[in-house]
Amino acid sequence: MVASLAGFASGCKKEEVQVYQAPKDLPPAAPAGSASSAADSGMPAAGAGSRARASAESGAERPPWQVPEGWTEKPREGQSMRIASYGVTAADGRTIDISVVPLGPVAGSELDNVNRWRNQIGLPPISQTELDSQTAAVAIGGMTGKMYDMVGTQPTLDGKYKARILAAVLNAGGTTVFFKMIGEDALVSENKPKFLAWLKSVDTGDSSGGSSASPSAAAPASAPAAPVAPPPASMAGPVTPPPATGLPQWEVPEGWKSVPASTMRLASFAVGNGGDFSVVALGPAAGGTLANLNRWRGQLGLAPIAEAEVAAATSSVPLKDGQTAILADLTGEGQFAGRKMLAAIVPRPDRTWFFKLTGDAALVTAERERFVKFLKSVKY
Repeated sequence: MVASLAGFASGCKKEEVQVYQAPKDLPPAAPAGSASSAADSGMPAAGAGSRARASAESGAERPPWQVPEGWTEKPREGQSMRIASYGVTAADGRTIDISVVPLGPVAGSELDNVNRWRNQIGLPPISQTELDSQTAAVAIGGMTGKMYDMVGTQPTLDGKYKARILAAVLNAGGTTVFFKMIGEDALVSENKPKFLAWLKSVDTGDSSGGSSASPSAAAPASAPAAPVAPPPASMAGPVTPPPATGLPQWEVPEGWKSVPASTMRLASFAVGNGGDFSVVALGPAAGGTLANLNRWRGQLGLAPIAEAEVAAATSSVPLKDGQTAILADLTGEGQFAGRKMLAAIVPRPDRTWFFKLTGDAALVTAERERFVKFLKSVKY
């Protein structure tokens, strides 16, 4: 990976990328996919031409790019795959979410990623032969990446708005960096010039101005690739999303508001005041129940448990067609007191599905019945 980006990524200690495990997505105080104001996030908004300082919590240095005016830095707590996160909110409440995610060698094929993004906004998958027509070159700092611009055909956001995704991909050495904007169609279109200017401002450490983003033409030899954490012994990988992961059919409970999905999510809903519900689909080897359960317990300040304790720590929810969901009901301790999580795992032959609701303990408790009803409504 290029030197400047690699240094920033490695500085985000709390956001180390582990591409072999299911993504952590404990929500920030604001609902996932919604834009937080500077006051809400506790972070300064960046003006045009300024370099916004990364979250003090992460201990990172200044990001190697210029943050456009109107983009507000968002907390990345629980967004384990991201090294940066921004949001934009229009006066009428429409939102967009901007993220930067670096992945190691197991980053999925180009077609896999494009089809995953298409699925997030309700578009059907495309074939390899159709991919070229969806791809455009884009300047990312001093290098050239690939750009994808896609818009849904149905009003999937609040039943009123079509969703749009802008995604830029920079392949550099052993690392692939994803720059992504997702949200309401018109608002994303309005911010596209800013998105392109942001990409151009990225400090890739390459002043040649026209180098390819192919591995052979990536960073100078003196700039080592950012380290990628090895998979934990308990994780069987890789677990990147399988190709063409489509959305099942489900019944959305009353009061749950669809919001733009983030990088690894197929769907997100804002629940009540600060509750966050996510849907993630990974390959069949998704780490196993114990590893995921202990990861979630760690997010709430709970001690890990042993394999023999899994049955007592979970319950089973009967689903349609004889399927069963493994449900964990977790309440935070210590600094996470007052937080709660409902997390369900649905193993299937071709992939493993994760459904999570996190938020204030009283809220999550009140939504438990609707959470279970949602699980039972899913038609894969």
